[in-house]
Amino acid sequence: MGYRIDINHAGCITCGICMDVCPVEALDMSRPDHPGIETGPVGGKPLPWAMERPLQVGECIGCGICVRECPPAVITIAELRGNPTPLAERQGPIERPTAVAADEAWLPLSAVTREALKPTHPTPWGDLFPWVTRSRPKPWQAWMTMVDDAPPHPHAPCQEACPAGTDAGRYVGLVSQGRYDEAYQVAAEVNPFPSVCGWICTAPCETACRRGVLDEPISIRTIKRFAVEHGNLPPAPKPAKKRGEKVAIVGGGPAGMSAAWYLARLGYPVTVMEAMPIPGGMMAIGIPEYRLPREVLQAELQRILDAGVELRLDTAMGRDFTLPDLERQGFRAIFLATGASKSRRLGVPGDDARGVIPATRFLKEVNLGEHPTLSGDVIVVGGGSTAMDAARSARRSGAASVSIVYRRGRADMPAQGEELEAAEREGIAILEGLAPSEVVGRDGQVVALRCEITTPSGRADAGGRTSWVATGETRELPATAILVAIGEEPDPSILPEGAGIEVSGWAGIVADPRTLATGRAGIFAGGDVVSGPKTIIEAVAAGRRAAGSIHEYLSGARNGEAEIMRAVRVATPAEPTLRLDLAVRPRTHAPLPLVDTGHFKATAEGFPEDAARAEASRCFRCDAVYGCPTVRVAAGRGPADSRIGGPSASHAPVAAPGPLTPATPPSRQLTPGGAQ
Repeated sequence: MGYRIDINHAGCITCGICMDVCPVEALDMSRPDHPGIETGPVGGKPLPWAMERPLQVGECIGCGICVRECPPAVITIAELRGNPTPLAERQGPIERPTAVAADEAWLPLSAVTREALKPTHPTPWGDLFPWVTRSRPKPWQAWMTMVDDAPPHPHAPCQEACPAGTDAGRYVGLVSQGRYDEAYQVAAEVNPFPSVCGWICTAPCETACRRGVLDEPISIRTIKRFAVEHGNLPPAPKPAKKRGEKVAIVGGGPAGMSAAWYLARLGYPVTVMEAMPIPGGMMAIGIPEYRLPREVLQAELQRILDAGVELRLDTAMGRDFTLPDLERQGFRAIFLATGASKSRRLGVPGDDARGVIPATRFLKEVNLGEHPTLSGDVIVVGGGSTAMDAARSARRSGAASVSIVYRRGRADMPAQGEELEAAEREGIAILEGLAPSEVVGRDGQVVALRCEITTPSGRADAGGRTSWVATGETRELPATAILVAIGEEPDPSILPEGAGIEVSGWAGIVADPRTLATGRAGIFAGGDVVSGPKTIIEAVAAGRRAAGSIHEYLSGARNGEAEIMRAVRVATPAEPTLRLDLAVRPRTHAPLPLVDTGHFKATAEGFPEDAARAEASRCFRCDAVYGCPTVRVAAGRGPADSRIGGPSASHAPVAAPGPLTPATPPSRQLTPGGAQ
């Protein structure tokens, strides 16, 4: 449990730089217990002021500064699961001689090393050049910090994991300080749908969270929801330059509306054509209101429109207009973001019977207020988020019982664990290891679903998952309706022959993965129509990338996304001090929603203020620890504990997160500036 710092002592040059740069004072230098070559004529005794090798004496947060800064590149960091990371005793202050005669001893180490764990630390390189830590991808790149254009710090793992590059550590840190307006602005700078994502994001940032090695990841998504519900977002400023080149966007989902937002922020006149009677794409017609309240989505869509984006609803490409029509109307660039809403068929005998319904069509009717009704036993085939949404919506639409059928095991289901838990709490049965083989019908109406029983084969398939094979046995499940949720794909019918745009074998538009440009000049494509069904945050990232490429195409800019970021980046004051909690503390969870399947209203609660700030305080602040001048370990196996009873004094878990009360340790000065 935690991180272990490993050092190849055979290559260590005992310079002490790793100790000097560690922001949480997790490293110390041992004292020699035998005479060394430095002893000279002193008498063959160990020197009390000499340093021998690095030791891990405190909890490591995995930031990797020591790995990057070690001149001979002999340090690695390993994740430990189970028992706490073993720690050595702290070595204490160095008894450095005040003066040594030339004939008494040779002092090579004293000129290049520093005292262990002293409160104030200058830069490890002295006055040679300013210290700026950065990633070092190759072991031989030992002096990358000397490069003039080095970034202030590498991205935190949560930011790296977010497809849109959201600076999660920064807004989590702001929430911990009660600065909710700034936290909301940071969450919104690279994502025009922060409220939506606060409700339904798949949160890849949490999977990557370094805190999860010590105990559990930070509840980043719920903290984001708290920030947007308690903060205020100012109106978007007017663009610095008003441009004349018109841009058309086909599709008003997360990719299309994100592209519209960022192009409008750059000053382009943007028009969005949406085939549905409401904007939002699958956010609006595919996700039920109990998971995403309509007022939350509508508020963020309205903010985009208020930035000057024109929206045309009930306007479908191929029916109401064509690509040449848009070009004749003077649009200089076009972004195709039509999504992937065509549901795949079950592909077994009888799947054309009445009552076999695409899950996306059923959800669309639910979300457009058409109030479809179901009765009897309903089966949902699939294991992703669409299947869970369809099952829970079927329960609210009158079904007497709902079962989810999946051909593999529960652990293989693409849906999030919390979605499975919510479905089961509402009385929905999840049936594993059943592969549909036939829809049983009577007079053209479905009456049952016949399935082959499958079992794990013990071998991995092409995707790396354990393959499941048929056992030869079958099971028949009664059904009055079958909702098919085994995947969606784009609809290629929107592109007529001769459009000059290549379509892949599975009907997705082919676009350059970097620029999202298609084979036809001025036409770009991105989001699910290119990649297949992905997450909302991935669609947001595609929309911003498309906006950057369109800006490059129309203006000749060298880096469109960089110019976007300059327009939307929110400056927050530097943090002169970081206060880290390294004690083992349980993750804070929002209260479970009430089980009430009689309506579609949202019942999921967020964090109250005290819980949000306590949970945010668990963050290791990987986003800022690289450059903050003062880092204080307030609890856990760090310098505070060395003053109140030894390295393991505060290691025992506490019952619940609360205020950090241990003794205040000495501050840590890494560099005169550079706080993020």
